[in-house]
Amino acid sequence: MNYNSKFWILIFIIFILSAFAASGQQLTPEQLGWKSHTINSKEFGTINYYITSQDINKQKPVLLYLDGSGALPLYQSMQGGTGSTVPFDTKKLSEKFHLVIISKPGVPFIDSVTMEPGIPYPQYPTPLEYKRRLSLEWRVAAADLTLKEIIKNYKVDKSSINILGISEGFQVGSKLLTVNKSVTKAVLLVGNGLNQFYDFIISNRTYAQLGKITQEESQHNIDTLLKTFRDIYNHENSTEKEWMGHTYLRWASFCKNNPTDNLNCTNIPVYVVIAANDTNTSAISADYIALEQSRLKKNNIIYKVLPYDHSLSEMIKDEHGNITGAKNHMLEVIDEALIWINQ
Repeated sequence: MNYNSKFWILIFIIFILSAFAASGQQLTPEQLGWKSHTINSKEFGTINYYITSQDINKQKPVLLYLDGSGALPLYQSMQGGTGSTVPFDTKKLSEKFHLVIISKPGVPFIDSVTMEPGIPYPQYPTPLEYKRRLSLEWRVAAADLTLKEIIKNYKVDKSSINILGISEGFQVGSKLLTVNKSVTKAVLLVGNGLNQFYDFIISNRTYAQLGKITQEESQHNIDTLLKTFRDIYNHENSTEKEWMGHTYLRWASFCKNNPTDNLNCTNIPVYVVIAANDTNTSAISADYIALEQSRLKKNNIIYKVLPYDHSLSEMIKDEHGNITGAKNHMLEVIDEALIWINQ
């Protein structure tokens, strides 16, 4: 399984003030259109969240964005400009919504990153606080506490409290729906329906059936994976032991949770998009969400499967079937989801 621990779509910020770019000074949330807030929790530590400052005193719906995995800052300074892991036009969205984002534990809002040859996403050292705290419980609590503060302190349309979760944010969002009952609609993109560990097993079985590896190799890989998974569960609170770029704490917390079970507990409208060519999260696992909807005779989930990969990119092929490029559909998919939210 080609598991990429970071979900990253680079969006360059084109309105950088030239004076700051020339001086080398780091941009602030305020200069990028955000108002900063901090929650100090005895149990979860420091939670930093940001709300768009445009028309901040106006009553508007809320859109909380839950990003994917990894310790990247929300905004990244690099050669040539400033990039972001927030994959949409925040200025445009803030005309309609109080748009809200949350930093990972110990990760600054913006910081310098490097790009290494052959690696398609920025490199950034993982902070110790991130390793110590990052878990499903932390991310859900951060989202829950943030929403409660936003609703309490700002003029919001309580009939339209929305979340948008991508990749790891898919799992966070589905769990959040069991905790925070103020959410009225949820958009969840490119996530798994069952235990995330199961995706690795599915991939090995599938590769063997397709002839990419032998049945013996497949079984050996699965036996090895199962031993690793047992070790992770046996050391579920460890922040010293790691597997595939994440602490055991992170893996165990997310892999004690099935998004399908969470979604079965909610009756609010949910818009799910799965990528059929995703090698990070299996569409086979996600299909269980739709199956459970039928079993439970529920109709609150819109379930779409698109022929893209984990970054919602379409592979472009020539007449011989060779891949010659890729076309990303992230903004298109999000635009369609936002139309659904506004209906």
